[in-house]
Amino acid sequence: MKSLKKIGITTGDPKGIGPEIVSLVLKDPEVTVLAEFQVFGPLQSDKNLSDEEAARVALDSLNRATKAALDKEIAAIVTAPVNKARLRLIDKNFIGHTEFFEAWCNAPVTALFVAHHWRVALVTRHLPLQQVAIKLNAMDILQTLRMTHEALQKYFHLLEPRLAVAGLNPHAGENGMLGDEEIRIIHPAIQQARKEGMTIDGPLSADTLFWQMTQGRYDAVIAMYHDQGLIPIKTLAFKEAVQVTLGLPFLRVSVDHGTAEELVGTGNADPSNLKTAIRLACQLV
Repeated sequence: MKSLKKIGITTGDPKGIGPEIVSLVLKDPEVTVLAEFQVFGPLQSDKNLSDEEAARVALDSLNRATKAALDKEIAAIVTAPVNKARLRLIDKNFIGHTEFFEAWCNAPVTALFVAHHWRVALVTRHLPLQQVAIKLNAMDILQTLRMTHEALQKYFHLLEPRLAVAGLNPHAGENGMLGDEEIRIIHPAIQQARKEGMTIDGPLSADTLFWQMTQGRYDAVIAMYHDQGLIPIKTLAFKEAVQVTLGLPFLRVSVDHGTAEELVGTGNADPSNLKTAIRLACQLV
């Protein structure tokens, strides 16, 4: 019998629901048959820790899991949620999980959100909205297109993925009347990607684009900024949406919810999103 892959799971912030939901999932026989699991972090929440202590526990588990993945001791990392503000108490540069792995591995990454047969990739992530138009550039869009196209072929076995690119402005700029980023920045990136053999539509108006995705017209949508991509997919599938971080030397899949500290110890923490993340990680490795 072929040996099972080993999947690493970080339990996230120990003052949040991460330890609880990891513990619940690892008691589910439908999950435990999928892989071997190595847990990084405590399996019991502890609200008595100071904020700094909790942050150090979460950061230590992330560091140990990343090292294990780079050393090929585990095939993938699945991450439970962390408290970003708390982590910034001990690391002022901490922005989020995705940026943490990007810096650790010194590799450009793309965040791809997956729910059912819907997939949304982000060009920019945790930026204030007023900075998106300033920092948006054709090279980042092209990189996102390349990574998404490659991932759809490698992980999802789509030989000729159909990609759609959202415009930045309302109605995709209305031919420059509502902004010219589509003309100056987005369209040149699409043109280059098409020259490389990708099948792409866009830039398209985001207010109808995601409906077209639900109708099966596209295999993935490329969104320009965080809320443009995540509001639709979380509305469509809040409990099922998980993130796959593309571009790392190992697979990373994450839950797409927060630490929900108000639920700790109540028995109401829902592990279903973590189960989805683990199942996807096992499928993709």
